[in-house]
Amino acid sequence: MYKAGFDYSWQEASFALCDAQGNLLLEEYHVFPPRNASGLTGWMSELLARHQLALNDISEWSVGSGPGSFTGLRVAASLVMGLCFGREIRRRAVSTASAMADSLKLPAAIQRVLVLFDGHRDELLGYGLDRTPAGFVPSGYHEVLSRGSLSALADFEVLIGLEKDAARIREIAGDQAAGKLQTIPHIQASFLISNCPDDFSRKLTDPVYLRPAVFVEPRIPRQIAVPQ
Repeated sequence: MYKAGFDYSWQEASFALCDAQGNLLLEEYHVFPPRNASGLTGWMSELLARHQLALNDISEWSVGSGPGSFTGLRVAASLVMGLCFGREIRRRAVSTASAMADSLKLPAAIQRVLVLFDGHRDELLGYGLDRTPAGFVPSGYHEVLSRGSLSALADFEVLIGLEKDAARIREIAGDQAAGKLQTIPHIQASFLISNCPDDFSRKLTDPVYLRPAVFVEPRIPRQIAVPQ
């Protein structure tokens, strides 16, 4: 029995594999250029082949459910659902933010953390987590934070962000982030596997986007006069 963790909440994909005893066999990262997600399965297959394994050998998937990009999260969920189609394979969604917090291995006294993402538009997106014996879990706090609405940051003991977002977080949060911000270079998919390992209540079809998709009214096609 092999357990896989997979996150594609932004352009960098993270893939990890553990055996039935929880021993980590591989953990790799790769940045895929925009609109090039077609290479994901080939990349994972190549990594597995180094261990004489294939995608069909995986019997359990833990997939990052965000917060993250609309496209990336949908691609990750669709890919794993396709790999599992018609087969008895367990799969679940795990908060990407939870994996980020778990990877820091914070002291037990830390009970409430806030994961911050660069929301662009001069805003940060905050995702709150509470500690449980099985790992950090979503607290229900999920807000778009602007420079004038950062008071909520004081309610959390630690702020967490990706290194790619660190400069923007410090720029927008300013003194609110001083001494509280901890950053990580990658989202480690192995912590998707280890977070609340017995909880299969979250479905792959329920991702959390950094920003929801917005419906845009289709334009009326422009009429072009055709020469007679």
